[in-house]
Amino acid sequence: MRKVLMLVLVLTFLMLPFTFAKTPKDTLVIAANTDILITLDPGGVYEVLGGVIVDACYDKLVDLTVVNGILTPSPEVAQSWEISEDGRTYTFHIRKGIKFTTGRELTADDVVFSLKRHLKMGKPSSWMLPSLGINKENMDETIKKIDDYTIQLVFGKPYSPNMILGILTFDFTGIVDKQEVLKHEQNGDLGETWLTDHTAGSGPFYLEDWERNAYVMLKANKSYWGEKPKLNAVIFRDVSESTTQRLLLEKGDVDVAWNLLPENIEELKSKENVKIVSFPGHETRYVAMNCGWGPFKNPKVRLAVKYAIDYDGLIKEIKKGYAIKVQGFIMKGYFGFVNETPFKQNIEKAKKLLAEAGYPNGFEVELLTGTEWKEDAVKIQSDLAKIGIKANLVVMQRSQMYAKYRQQGHQMVLARWGSDYPDPDALAKPFADYTTKSLAWRNMWYDDYASRLTKKAAFEKNPDRRAQMYEDLTDYWFLNGPFAILYQVVSYWAIRDNVKGFEEAAEGYSLRFDFTKIYKE
Repeated sequence: MRKVLMLVLVLTFLMLPFTFAKTPKDTLVIAANTDILITLDPGGVYEVLGGVIVDACYDKLVDLTVVNGILTPSPEVAQSWEISEDGRTYTFHIRKGIKFTTGRELTADDVVFSLKRHLKMGKPSSWMLPSLGINKENMDETIKKIDDYTIQLVFGKPYSPNMILGILTFDFTGIVDKQEVLKHEQNGDLGETWLTDHTAGSGPFYLEDWERNAYVMLKANKSYWGEKPKLNAVIFRDVSESTTQRLLLEKGDVDVAWNLLPENIEELKSKENVKIVSFPGHETRYVAMNCGWGPFKNPKVRLAVKYAIDYDGLIKEIKKGYAIKVQGFIMKGYFGFVNETPFKQNIEKAKKLLAEAGYPNGFEVELLTGTEWKEDAVKIQSDLAKIGIKANLVVMQRSQMYAKYRQQGHQMVLARWGSDYPDPDALAKPFADYTTKSLAWRNMWYDDYASRLTKKAAFEKNPDRRAQMYEDLTDYWFLNGPFAILYQVVSYWAIRDNVKGFEEAAEGYSLRFDFTKIYKE
């Protein structure tokens, strides 16, 4: 009966978009495209919006905070930790007195269960712990309870602490209430079916209701151990169209527009009672050249392409300024970020490099991309034509494009890359180490020096030496690599001006979003 009444009340509110011109003061209403949500189980969630919701409902051993503009691991459930002399064993001390929404205290049993459960489930994010030497086969030896408030994780090698702790901030480490989850287990599924649309966490919010293609409603956890939420509820209202989100925001029917296109942001800039908030996103767009194909075997040709691109024009004309000029593989906001942009459109220099490589009249190439990035690709096509390179666009659905790309079946590609965890290793490995069978491998850039330096940096414990390694790797990569980073995306939202604390809440997006900071006047 209570659930039926709640559904009627929420649907009544949501179905009056143009007559209800003010949202409740204790409730944040967000217009967002929620049809991408698959699950809210921390062991299985992998898309961004699902991660934002899971982050609000679950605590993890390690949190993320922004320190001097850099995403930095910090204590959460683990109030402290020690690292063994050999760099492989991490001992975490669990904060006492943390309660799940069921009223049970969180202990080492719940932490160990949650990590092992994730490995057993084998979901998309389940590659992360195995990449550090902790897997389903050895988890009883590598994930250990010492006592009720202490656990140990034993990693395969002495990786950089920032890398290990960064991976432990990912959503899969959300700690679930072991007893509550097992109470809802069905046919040995470890509670996965139930946790798809229920929560069993200790975070500042919990899932009150999820009506697919309508809304997701979170309620404040009044007994939360940390900073108490200032809001009573957060509602994600399903609104897929950017223009509709804009109209609802203008009328005051929602407090936040989550998925706006640049043109709608521009339209809102002049509106009263609306504010635009933006931060560097954790994603880049890039052009890559297959080093196993014809002209791109020659590094001078690859350099010519990098000098042919009008990076500033792309950001200004196509992205309307909603992008950051970044040219290294490490994004702004990450440890090891190299703030150098050595490439600027120089047609004369690009033509000279092509001539030196034996292509004075240019050549013809197939430029593969996804439908979402066609505008970017058309701009690149135009830039390349200025140095005699005829790029024939092949635009595919993203799934088809990546299928071809992953098989090394392309000549040239325009694509995206995002980071799974806040450490430069998450970016260096795909872009520079071909042995990981990721981006460098796909583009047949089999460079042993870049591969060795990438691996060495992953184990360096001294932050200054590690930063220098990434700077050296980036400089080498600029000259020799097959990639041209076009820009780093900007994450942006439009909010009503009575919404406060949103900037602080969103600073770590998309790897961290803290709804406890937000309130309304």
